[in-house]
Amino acid sequence: METNLEKGHEAQTEKPSLFGVITSPGVQFERMRVKPVIGMPLIIVLTMIIVGTVLQGLGMDYRALMRESGLTGQELEMAQSFAAIVGIIGGIFAGVAMLFIAPLIYWLCVKISGGTTTYKKMLSLTLFISFITSLGLLINGIVLYFTDTNSFYSVTSLASLITSDQPLTSVLSAFEIFSIWGYVLLAIGLQKTGGISKKSAWISVIVLFVLMLLYSFITGFFNSQAGV
Repeated sequence: METNLEKGHEAQTEKPSLFGVITSPGVQFERMRVKPVIGMPLIIVLTMIIVGTVLQGLGMDYRALMRESGLTGQELEMAQSFAAIVGIIGGIFAGVAMLFIAPLIYWLCVKISGGTTTYKKMLSLTLFISFITSLGLLINGIVLYFTDTNSFYSVTSLASLITSDQPLTSVLSAFEIFSIWGYVLLAIGLQKTGGISKKSAWISVIVLFVLMLLYSFITGFFNSQAGV
């Protein structure tokens, strides 16, 4: 009897596994509620964001957008290099910033839904979810860098399969395999780690997804007005 109790206690206090979020996310998020982990997941996710963003930046052919600018020869090459550097730096900065901003949003969702959590737990949840979305970033970066594919939108999104004009293209880009996977994990995580009901968790995720679609639509609209 004592042995069984000890084993049960060990299972409850076991640290969540970052790679286990692929096969058993519910178990990892339940462990996270007791023992959130930050260090190693942060290093792994940061590495994936940096590598994926660099590969995307180097694999993107910005000259396709600049050919109508009147630049030729060396000027076009310099503009391409500058655009790639700016894109890489901006992408890394945005990706890292969201790792620390998203937990505040998730914490607020839990609070509004009547749950109790901490920023540390939501940061741990964010890192585990970001492991999946960063995997998508890395895959897209590899595809862009090693193939002739030249798309400003994820190759794993509907925008790469359906030809359309703005702002619909930006909206379609939001329907991306790894991003949707991340939203599903978020719903499970808000329930298991945040301690809110399944209904409240899914309502929170749906609201966040709709807001993201609205942002994509607005961004696409302004891009269309700017001729991008």
